[in-house]
Amino acid sequence: MNKKALWIIGAQIILIVILIWAIVFVGRDEYESIQEDSEEEVEGPLHVTEQNGLQVVQLNLATQKNSGISVQPLQPYDYHGNIKVLGSVISIQTLVDYNSQYQQLKSQLAVAESVLPNHQLQYQRYKQLNEDDKNVSDKALQEAHALVISDQTQIKATQAQLKALTDTIIAQWGQPLAMLVTQHPSPGPLHELLTQKKVLVQVSFPLKFKAPEGNSSLFISPIQDEVTPIKADYVSQSIQTDISNIGKTYFYSAPADYLRVGMRVNVVPAESSSATIKGVIVPNQAIAWHGGMAWIYVKTKPDTFLRKPVASDIELDNGWFDNSIAPGTEVVTRGAQLLLSEEFKFQIKNENED
Repeated sequence: MNKKALWIIGAQIILIVILIWAIVFVGRDEYESIQEDSEEEVEGPLHVTEQNGLQVVQLNLATQKNSGISVQPLQPYDYHGNIKVLGSVISIQTLVDYNSQYQQLKSQLAVAESVLPNHQLQYQRYKQLNEDDKNVSDKALQEAHALVISDQTQIKATQAQLKALTDTIIAQWGQPLAMLVTQHPSPGPLHELLTQKKVLVQVSFPLKFKAPEGNSSLFISPIQDEVTPIKADYVSQSIQTDISNIGKTYFYSAPADYLRVGMRVNVVPAESSSATIKGVIVPNQAIAWHGGMAWIYVKTKPDTFLRKPVASDIELDNGWFDNSIAPGTEVVTRGAQLLLSEEFKFQIKNENED
């Protein structure tokens, strides 16, 4: 390779180095700006906590202003017309499991109670023989006494387990369904539920509705299925609410011919369906949809927002009707979806750091 070629190669290398330096120098400001934005996003003044199973978001006033988040109070509204009452077919598997446990404990108690009189009689006989010139050894007498104590201890322990299990069933399912398990009438509603002849339906009524009376019934129909309305008989009040449909919940039993666990149903017709219900209108722009449910962010403090579910069964022209929220409640009407996104980004970030 001659000297002229070497000069050419050297010049090209120098030119490449100059171009690279120029690119770095020109793009430095933009790169630093991107880095600063990134750092501000990661270190943003956003804090998420959980209170009573609901998410609480804290965001300072400056960030709220920069993000364009706005809040307005909800206006009162009197709803006139047919109220859609919904329900769902729920699984009773835990109730079935509790029934099995209860019957097993009852069997154990029955065995212990049946052998106790024989062991007591044997102990008394051994005691008399032992006192009569030691016709029975002290060891045999002690063993007979130990059997009696063991039976009594087993009875007390089993009775305590039965009470604890009964209290658990009452806490989760209420007194009437607990009685169906503990008293186990056959044939009866529980027997028909256990044999899958009937299903348990949880119906959610608006808060202002009158509670159903015992021995009452209503008609239900699977959503989007055209079948003859199915008669459902009142069972009891439900301990737990249906988070996807805010309101007072009650249990009904219905034939299982067209109903399956997890199926949503309409109540037709609903009692007092023409009553006036007082509530609020939640504007469409305040709704953030997630997981098939409608959510809003309620402003509880100047820098604190609480995410709450909204009843989504009554849609109006300018929003959704909800009778579980007090008029005047301040909700986010601009930026709700942004808060929801930031909330989940914050949770993902914390999980990655952990």
